[in-house]
Amino acid sequence: MNSNDSRARDLLIRFSEGYAQIHGRIVFPITILGILTSIVTIIILNRKNFQTPTNLILQHVAFFDTIVLFSYNIYSLYFYILHDPNPFVGQSQFWVRFAIFHSNIGVTAHSIALWHTCLLAIIRYTIISKPSQVSVNSTHIIILAWLVCLIVCLLMIPSYILYSVISYPAHMLLPQTYENNSTEIVYWISPPSDKHLQNISLRIIAICFKISPVIILIIFSVLLILNIRIARKLRERLRRRCSSMNSSSNLKREMRTTTMLVLITLCTVFVELPQGILLVAKDIDKKYDYYYHILGDFWDITSISSSFITFVMYCSMSQQFRMEMIQLILPSFCINKWNLKTNTNSITRQISLKQIKTQNSPLIIRKPTNIPTDI
Repeated sequence: MNSNDSRARDLLIRFSEGYAQIHGRIVFPITILGILTSIVTIIILNRKNFQTPTNLILQHVAFFDTIVLFSYNIYSLYFYILHDPNPFVGQSQFWVRFAIFHSNIGVTAHSIALWHTCLLAIIRYTIISKPSQVSVNSTHIIILAWLVCLIVCLLMIPSYILYSVISYPAHMLLPQTYENNSTEIVYWISPPSDKHLQNISLRIIAICFKISPVIILIIFSVLLILNIRIARKLRERLRRRCSSMNSSSNLKREMRTTTMLVLITLCTVFVELPQGILLVAKDIDKKYDYYYHILGDFWDITSISSSFITFVMYCSMSQQFRMEMIQLILPSFCINKWNLKTNTNSITRQISLKQIKTQNSPLIIRKPTNIPTDI
């Protein structure tokens, strides 16, 4: 090992050890906040004026994010806070089984949410590029979303069977606590049952759950941006020919949703791509295995924070989402007092009031109809 590698390793060790002391106390409140924001997102996107194919996918993403956050909330509370500073030794058999369950359910649910985001990008591109040829409804989305779940679960099977609970003589695992003649037994996670199966599992996680989704998101985000630019130029030409034409609101809505998707893509690249590259590197050279594991807490906090960042994007980019959230969270007397009632005429997409007047007929006013819109 050369001096540069040694310095990098020492730096990472110091960072990992220092951050481990505060990781539990940082991640525990973040998971609570993330669970609450994900539940709010699911409730809002399930309302009538939000029931579109795009928003249905975002509901699925929020649902699987909630599973990850809920599991990590329990894990961080028990192992990092209640059992600090020696969280991973001398646990009961139940909590060791929970640690294995948490690891598997976390990777599974997070990977499903990530592939649902890819599905969103693909469907957005398909709808925008071929609006007259493609029709996507809620049934199609539900079938595709749960097909993704099935495929991810099947790919995770090697990981599910790789680890089990094993008992150790306490003096072997905790020599500083127990004497050599102690008969105490402690439980922890067994070493991988099959090295070949472990390599398969790592390659699946690296390629299928880290690198591939990032590449797909980048490709379709770029295609969406190019498509929106072409659509904008085409509409500008049409508007010049027909001065009465006004379609800027639709274009702005498409741009807003596409911008949000691009921001989610950038966030995903930052979180997932380094993990995928390091997993591939450690499969090639085992020395990178150490670097991957000492950064484990850092990977966790970035993945967990991404769901909360997505909620912030929803709030910052959609006035309708903000107003629905205010109505959901605040009591009605506060909404009335501060005049925060949703102005449906200005926020929701509507069919304009039309006055139809014939020679011998009275004035007819059509009632506005709310049409569900993307977030």
